[in-house]
Amino acid sequence: MVWARTKLLIWDYVFEPVKDIRIAYSGKNPERMYRKINELIRVIFNVPEGYIQEKTYKWEKKKDTDKFDVAWEVTKIFDIYSYLVVELTLKGFSTTGEGQVSIAIKPRLITEYPQDTVWQQNLAYEMMRRFWHVTFYHHRRMEYLDASKNMCIAFETSIKNFTEELRA
Repeated sequence: MVWARTKLLIWDYVFEPVKDIRIAYSGKNPERMYRKINELIRVIFNVPEGYIQEKTYKWEKKKDTDKFDVAWEVTKIFDIYSYLVVELTLKGFSTTGEGQVSIAIKPRLITEYPQDTVWQQNLAYEMMRRFWHVTFYHHRRMEYLDASKNMCIAFETSIKNFTEELRA
């Protein structure tokens, strides 16, 4: 990630034109999904603890009912310019061991170029940067996009497999 006040951002949704993936589960023990998602984030995306931010955590427990709403933001850094951001949300409820849960996965590949200095805002610099990007870096970004797709598909598949385990 580039540190700069002004940046040129190239933003790609990993699954174009679909911006997010939604998984819904109805059945036994949906509250167990919270721990499983926490585990899968660390295993599949392989990011340090500091790059996982739990943005929202709301868990209401009343008599026999658990109601929960949790959101994470995971950042997987590929190199100085490109990184993957995955926004995850988990919403659901459980009443005496039965309930529903909805999971949304919103992955994006972002590339940043600094635009702070006069030189970086210069037309000649922009032409050279564009040439470098098209000639050398575009192929690397496409590799990052493929890796991002593979990670997100593995994450989605693991969640679906876990829902099958919960049903059994």
